[in-house]
Amino acid sequence: MQGPVIIGNFKEKTRFIKAQNSLRSANSNYMTSTVSGHVFLPYQRMSNGMENDKLDIAGLDMNELEGIPDDNRSMVFPDITTEIDGRGYALSIKGLGARTPLYDSTPSDFYFSNKKNYRSNARELTNELWFGEAPYGAQGEISANFDLELTGLAKGCNINGFYICPVIEVNEFPEDIIKEQAGKFWYRRYHGKYMQEQRLVPSNIRLYHQSKMILGQTTAGVLKAFGIYSEEQIDTFIDNYISSGIAALTLFARTLRHGKYGYEGLDYVNVWLDKDSLLASDGTIHFVDIEGLDWVSTGCEISVENRINSQFNRNYYEFMYGLDALLRHRFLLMNTYKDVSIEDIRSTLAVRFEMALGKDPFIELKNSGDAVDIVILPFVREVSPVTVRLVDLR
Repeated sequence: MQGPVIIGNFKEKTRFIKAQNSLRSANSNYMTSTVSGHVFLPYQRMSNGMENDKLDIAGLDMNELEGIPDDNRSMVFPDITTEIDGRGYALSIKGLGARTPLYDSTPSDFYFSNKKNYRSNARELTNELWFGEAPYGAQGEISANFDLELTGLAKGCNINGFYICPVIEVNEFPEDIIKEQAGKFWYRRYHGKYMQEQRLVPSNIRLYHQSKMILGQTTAGVLKAFGIYSEEQIDTFIDNYISSGIAALTLFARTLRHGKYGYEGLDYVNVWLDKDSLLASDGTIHFVDIEGLDWVSTGCEISVENRINSQFNRNYYEFMYGLDALLRHRFLLMNTYKDVSIEDIRSTLAVRFEMALGKDPFIELKNSGDAVDIVILPFVREVSPVTVRLVDLR
């Protein structure tokens, strides 16, 4: 099993209580967790008189767990792991409370930045409406249900070559916890259930932004963390990065289906490939914030071809930034970096793309000698292929 690789020294304590209700993904039978049916709470946010559960974790009777903070409202637990298709995944909890207040001034009963009650690294659940669908610090019911539905489409973590971090369970906060949050808002109240997601992540290393270690800036450190040292290892890593990255750029075509108003497919809404993706130790890109995906339609105003082109071009730079960093590091391993030019890097791409994408049923490549074009074959085969420039060689 490869991974999971979780970076970070600072740990937070959490406690857990039984959830009001629980929903499991139809595709979650690959992990039966001892924390199933429980809501995690920040250690300092246990209500007066509230008793937390004890769980049997790795043979130990525990009433608290330590995890590594990940972004604003999530935490990863490297001691709770599972294996899917030869890769290791750790449990991640999303909706554990936010670490950062939305505004500079904070109501007096918040822990965020109230000078009288300030607690270092405290998390807070609030009743502020976030993006119109969730309480800030937790997860909303609409997003949580969508994430379960989307996970149900995957085989393991894979939707037609596009890798996700699957949401295996959604748990509802008990009513006593919700009542405590009623007055904790800035400008707009949230009305609805407070939810928390249990998902699986291959690492906490992103392409760029929002990680302690990121591929785009600390390439050598990332590869070292994954145990990548030789040319052979980095070549395999790059192949997996390319195949999963191109799948992410062609997600709409891979998920194309007949919808109510015409064809529809998955697209990125208010999310970005560089900050909302995690890397597995073999180089495979996993999209983690799957709530930011949505089914978008085509019709008179926008065609299938326009959707496919737009998605590819919107995410191309972020994908290529990581690939460029990997290719430059490979030249460093060969001790030829001082002499390498962008022309040298480009000259390797045609062969690399052919090797990485040769078995992808949604992709064909056309190499004219001057450029490589990618021919994208939609899942609905009656729809015409779409050709996009992949790289100019000269």
